[in-house]
Amino acid sequence: MAQNYQDIAEEYEEHIDQLQETTWNVAITILMLSTLTAILTEAGYNFGIRSWVQRWRVKKWIKRRNRTNYQKTMKSLEHWTGTGPGTGSSLYYLYYQQLCGQIANALRNQLEYGEGDLLDIFAKNAHPEYLARLKNKNTQDLSEDEQKDLAMAQEQVFYYADRGLDDLQVTLAKFWIRFDSIVSVVISFIVLEILLTPPTTWWVGDKREDIIFSLCAAIVSGFLAPTIRNFLVNTIYKK
Repeated sequence: MAQNYQDIAEEYEEHIDQLQETTWNVAITILMLSTLTAILTEAGYNFGIRSWVQRWRVKKWIKRRNRTNYQKTMKSLEHWTGTGPGTGSSLYYLYYQQLCGQIANALRNQLEYGEGDLLDIFAKNAHPEYLARLKNKNTQDLSEDEQKDLAMAQEQVFYYADRGLDDLQVTLAKFWIRFDSIVSVVISFIVLEILLTPPTTWWVGDKREDIIFSLCAAIVSGFLAPTIRNFLVNTIYKK
């Protein structure tokens, strides 16, 4: 009886050691795969994917608010943010938080100079009279009451423009979360297949368990990769 208990204890200990080793190997595999996926996705984004995709998404948002003059607004946006026109504009290479910061500066400049190309889009819900007053303002010939009215108009227009900018930033944030997750999972699966698949086969293994493991590892690594990439990018930029 004592011998049976000892055999069971040894077998249990052996299973525990095997489980620890397997868990450690899986964790290392997922961490390395996530890091490699993060590096590859960031490289792809910097080589033009972010610029092209982000310009398309901003254009879609502007077109949703104004279908007639969206091309003019895109050119105005690139002009007032100090970047060149076209798909190669450096504006869209920025992360969406930095992009929205540049747009906020452009909106403040337009509010100060009385221009209305961007304000017509971002402050779409502002009263048309306020927008017209800003475009035709003349601070040199205004009375005290007219200056107060102008200040009120500027405050109202900037309030609605700021809300419009918030809507764009939320839209971009939601889009990038979805897009980034899908791209990372796909790249993670491709990398896993390339690294672990023998040259003579198309899959990691012939067994169903191997295929399930590769899919699960790719999904977990893909969802973990954006977090690792953000950590690495923030660490590099802080230095």
